[in-house]
Amino acid sequence: KAGNMIKAILSRGLASLCAAALLATTVAAAPQPNSPLLGSWQADVSQSTFQGRAPYRKGTITFSASTNGMIRVVCDVVTANGAPFHFEYQSLEDDSVVPVTGNPYYDSASVAWRDSRTAIRTERRAGKVIGTTTIVIAADGKSFKASSSRTTPEDGHLYNSVILWKRVAE
Repeated sequence: KAGNMIKAILSRGLASLCAAALLATTVAAAPQPNSPLLGSWQADVSQSTFQGRAPYRKGTITFSASTNGMIRVVCDVVTANGAPFHFEYQSLEDDSVVPVTGNPYYDSASVAWRDSRTAIRTERRAGKVIGTTTIVIAADGKSFKASSSRTTPEDGHLYNSVILWKRVAE
């Protein structure tokens, strides 16, 4: 009896261990987000327009797969007067509102896909919607246009831009 009891305990323990290993493998192998924006992009300011604000000197943005199906966005911009700013956020791209750190215009945003090449980012400051950016990816996937309309934090005037971003790395 004691031998059978030990076998039963070992069998259950081994089964639990196998189940845990299978679960860990399944979680580790879970597919990463398949956003067409994944990669690094550089602003082509010569092909971009800015109204209500001087144009950027330069900008780079990277979209990468993060944990739990999220997309991590990291952006670095140098403004017309040479001032750099860096912002980032992580989003499921499911229209849920997430915090944005470092952006002088908005402190939270939500991203939702309209179709396979068009995403809409709604931007908020202190909980209030202050702008939107419509991102349209070119059919060849080598560029996207970000058309933005938002109010500025310092005086609330309208600022519009259409920025052409070109892929520099997958």
